[in-house]
Amino acid sequence: MRCLFRLDMAKDNEGFVELRRASQIDHAYSGTPMKVGPGWIPDLVEVSIDIDTGNCRITLVELEATAIAPRASCRKYLPEKSTAVVESFLEYLSAVISQCRATTDPRLEPFESLKSALLKCSAISVHTAGALRTSSDYVEDLPLIDQPEQLTISDGDTSRPPPKFLFHGERRLTRSESDGVRRAIRYLHAVVAGRDHSGGTVKSWRNLRQKPLEQAVATEEGQYPHLHQLLSAKTEFGLIVNCEAIAAELARLWLATGASHMEPQNVAAVIEAFVPVALTFASHEPMESVFEQARKAIRETASSNTAS
Repeated sequence: MRCLFRLDMAKDNEGFVELRRASQIDHAYSGTPMKVGPGWIPDLVEVSIDIDTGNCRITLVELEATAIAPRASCRKYLPEKSTAVVESFLEYLSAVISQCRATTDPRLEPFESLKSALLKCSAISVHTAGALRTSSDYVEDLPLIDQPEQLTISDGDTSRPPPKFLFHGERRLTRSESDGVRRAIRYLHAVVAGRDHSGGTVKSWRNLRQKPLEQAVATEEGQYPHLHQLLSAKTEFGLIVNCEAIAAELARLWLATGASHMEPQNVAAVIEAFVPVALTFASHEPMESVFEQARKAIRETASSNTAS
């Protein structure tokens, strides 16, 4: 599958887009911006993915009128972090999918398939390319600096599972892990407490002044000191947490609300399972989907503990 996303709607870019679409593109979309790095907005983003092998390539494209200009223009992306580009594109793609869903756009299904494939693919390479507006070919095509050309697309080791997130003992969490734990327990608490009815997105839910978990902890702050610290602490440089204490307080909170009786070790197991999932949700992900994934984590953890 090969998709072309037009970010800059300048009329001068129409020639390249039409030529590229006619020869190599399966699906195209125009109109939604996506920033890279310090605020760059590429003219186009082209994504190609091999569903069978799981290999994917994301290319940031700059268009210019003369042969020398696109080489210089596209090279400004070379120092950017490939992982940041991928995250930005996934968030952008979620916005596109939401727009397609709202307008019953027939491209909804292929774009949902593209997102699903990206989340599962074994290797993603990120390139920057420059082209003339009058041609469908690139005059410059380079991998970002953190992706050597010989590693552009590789089969990868698909048999090796991703690193497991561990939630036990006293741990020093990175900023990303701290944010992941907070997101995970907020979503899980909303499900357990029956506050999982929202037609909004992750972004709108995140901006709620009083989330269900914060409301519950604030009323009995002295009973849940570790939860309060986790929810209120700044995570710029990571965070040191007592995982067992957090799991125990969350188990007590859920029992006190009359919503669930879950042993602390089971709470910790659900958090372990759900944190990696919680970190994948983009800002425009529907909360309905988020809560369904949280329910799934609770069901699967409960089933695993029953079986053991």
